[in-house]
Amino acid sequence: MNQLYQLTALLAKALFKKDSPIVPDNAFPETSEPGIVLKRLRQLVGEGKVNTAENLLFDSFDKKKPYFIAIGLDFYARISEFTDEALKEADFSREEIQEGIGDMLKFYGIKIAVRPNAPSPAAQAAQNAANVAPNVMADKPKKI
Repeated sequence: MNQLYQLTALLAKALFKKDSPIVPDNAFPETSEPGIVLKRLRQLVGEGKVNTAENLLFDSFDKKKPYFIAIGLDFYARISEFTDEALKEADFSREEIQEGIGDMLKFYGIKIAVRPNAPSPAAQAAQNAANVAPNVMADKPKKI
Protein backbone atom coordinates (compact mmCIF):
# COMPACT_ATOMS: atom_id res chain seq x y z
CA MET A 1 0.00 0.00 0.00
CA ASN A 2 1.56 3.31 -1.06
CA GLN A 3 1.49 6.62 0.82
CA LEU A 4 -1.19 8.20 -1.36
CA TYR A 5 -3.48 5.20 -0.87
CA GLN A 6 -2.80 5.41 2.87
CA LEU A 7 -3.74 9.09 2.77
CA THR A 8 -7.08 8.30 1.13
CA ALA A 9 -7.67 5.53 3.70
CA LEU A 10 -6.87 7.92 6.55
CA LEU A 11 -9.27 10.51 5.16
CA ALA A 12 -12.00 7.89 4.69
CA LYS A 13 -11.55 6.88 8.33
CA ALA A 14 -11.51 10.46 9.61
CA LEU A 15 -14.39 11.77 7.50
CA PHE A 16 -16.68 8.75 7.13
CA LYS A 17 -15.47 6.29 9.79
CA LYS A 18 -14.80 3.77 7.01
CA ASP A 19 -11.86 1.39 6.98
CA SER A 20 -11.40 1.68 3.21
CA PRO A 21 -11.49 4.56 0.74
CA ILE A 22 -13.12 2.25 -1.83
CA VAL A 23 -16.85 2.90 -2.21
CA PRO A 24 -18.83 -0.35 -2.38
CA ASP A 25 -20.47 -1.01 -5.76
CA ASN A 26 -23.94 -0.87 -4.23
CA ALA A 27 -23.39 2.26 -2.12
CA PHE A 28 -25.54 4.39 -4.44
CA PRO A 29 -28.50 3.45 -6.63
CA GLU A 30 -27.24 2.93 -10.21
CA THR A 31 -29.58 5.58 -11.62
CA SER A 32 -28.77 8.24 -9.00
CA GLU A 33 -26.35 11.05 -9.77
CA PRO A 34 -23.59 9.67 -7.51
CA GLY A 35 -24.17 6.14 -8.83
CA ILE A 36 -23.85 7.30 -12.44
CA VAL A 37 -20.74 9.39 -11.71
CA LEU A 38 -19.07 6.58 -9.75
CA LYS A 39 -19.71 4.07 -12.54
CA ARG A 40 -18.43 6.45 -15.22
CA LEU A 41 -15.30 7.34 -13.22
CA ARG A 42 -14.46 3.67 -12.84
CA GLN A 43 -15.01 3.13 -16.56
CA LEU A 44 -12.71 6.00 -17.48
CA VAL A 45 -10.04 4.86 -15.01
CA GLY A 46 -10.24 1.36 -16.47
CA GLU A 47 -9.66 2.85 -19.92
CA GLY A 48 -6.67 4.86 -18.65
CA LYS A 49 -8.48 8.18 -19.19
CA VAL A 50 -7.48 9.57 -15.82
CA ASN A 51 -7.53 13.27 -16.77
CA THR A 52 -11.03 12.95 -18.24
CA ALA A 53 -12.13 11.12 -15.10
CA GLU A 54 -10.68 13.77 -12.81
CA ASN A 55 -12.42 16.50 -14.83
CA LEU A 56 -15.73 14.63 -14.45
CA LEU A 57 -15.13 14.31 -10.72
CA PHE A 58 -14.47 18.02 -10.23
CA ASP A 59 -17.40 18.96 -12.49
CA SER A 60 -19.61 16.87 -10.18
CA PHE A 61 -18.52 18.57 -6.97
CA ASP A 62 -21.25 20.43 -5.13
CA LYS A 63 -20.88 21.75 -1.59
CA LYS A 64 -24.39 20.47 -0.87
CA LYS A 65 -23.37 16.94 -1.94
CA PRO A 66 -20.50 15.86 0.32
CA TYR A 67 -20.85 12.23 -0.80
CA PHE A 68 -18.70 13.25 -3.76
CA ILE A 69 -15.79 13.41 -1.29
CA ALA A 70 -16.17 9.65 -0.80
CA ILE A 71 -16.31 9.18 -4.56
CA GLY A 72 -13.20 11.35 -4.92
CA LEU A 73 -11.34 9.30 -2.32
CA ASP A 74 -12.31 6.14 -4.20
CA PHE A 75 -11.01 7.65 -7.45
CA TYR A 76 -7.69 8.80 -5.98
CA ALA A 77 -7.20 5.52 -4.08
CA ARG A 78 -7.66 3.54 -7.29
CA ILE A 79 -5.30 5.61 -9.40
CA SER A 80 -2.73 5.75 -6.60
CA GLU A 81 -2.31 2.01 -7.13
CA PHE A 82 -1.30 2.51 -10.76
CA THR A 83 2.35 1.83 -11.52
CA ASP A 84 4.48 4.84 -12.42
CA GLU A 85 4.48 3.56 -16.00
CA ALA A 86 0.67 3.30 -16.11
CA LEU A 87 0.35 6.82 -14.70
CA LYS A 88 2.78 8.10 -17.32
CA GLU A 89 0.78 6.38 -20.08
CA ALA A 90 -2.33 8.08 -18.70
CA ASP A 91 -0.46 11.42 -18.72
CA PHE A 92 -0.86 11.69 -14.95
CA SER A 93 1.50 11.73 -11.97
CA ARG A 94 1.62 11.04 -8.26
CA GLU A 95 2.03 14.78 -7.71
CA GLU A 96 -1.26 15.37 -9.55
CA ILE A 97 -2.95 12.80 -7.32
CA GLN A 98 -1.71 14.64 -4.24
CA GLU A 99 -2.76 18.01 -5.70
CA GLY A 100 -6.17 16.62 -6.64
CA ILE A 101 -6.80 15.35 -3.12
CA GLY A 102 -5.77 18.74 -1.75
CA ASP A 103 -7.97 20.62 -4.22
CA MET A 104 -10.94 18.40 -3.37
CA LEU A 105 -10.50 18.99 0.36
CA LYS A 106 -10.12 22.73 -0.25
CA PHE A 107 -13.31 22.83 -2.35
CA TYR A 108 -15.25 21.22 0.49
CA GLY A 109 -13.61 23.41 3.15
CA ILE A 110 -11.80 20.54 4.84
CA LYS A 111 -8.56 21.57 6.48
CA ILE A 112 -6.00 19.11 7.69
CA ALA A 113 -2.95 20.11 9.66
CA VAL A 114 0.24 18.45 8.59
CA ARG A 115 3.32 19.23 10.59
CA PRO A 116 6.44 18.37 8.65
CA ASN A 117 8.89 16.25 10.59
CA ALA A 118 6.50 15.96 13.52
CA PRO A 119 7.11 12.80 15.51
CA SER A 120 4.45 10.14 15.45
CA PRO A 121 2.47 9.63 18.67
CA ALA A 122 4.48 6.44 19.31
CA ALA A 123 7.78 8.27 18.82
CA GLN A 124 6.60 11.08 21.09
CA ALA A 125 5.62 8.56 23.80
CA ALA A 126 9.01 6.88 23.50
CA GLN A 127 10.75 10.25 23.83
CA ASN A 128 8.65 11.12 26.89
CA ALA A 129 9.54 7.76 28.45
CA ALA A 130 13.23 8.34 27.70
CA ASN A 131 13.05 11.74 29.38
CA VAL A 132 11.51 10.22 32.52
CA ALA A 133 13.73 7.13 32.72
CA PRO A 134 17.02 8.96 33.40
CA ASN A 135 15.42 10.75 36.36
CA VAL A 136 14.23 7.49 37.84
CA MET A 137 17.67 5.95 37.56
CA ALA A 138 19.52 9.06 38.77
CA ASP A 139 19.30 8.09 42.42
CA LYS A 140 22.00 5.70 43.48
CA PRO A 141 20.85 2.54 45.15
CA LYS A 142 21.01 2.80 48.91
CA LYS A 143 23.03 0.32 50.87
CA ILE A 144 21.06 -1.70 53.29
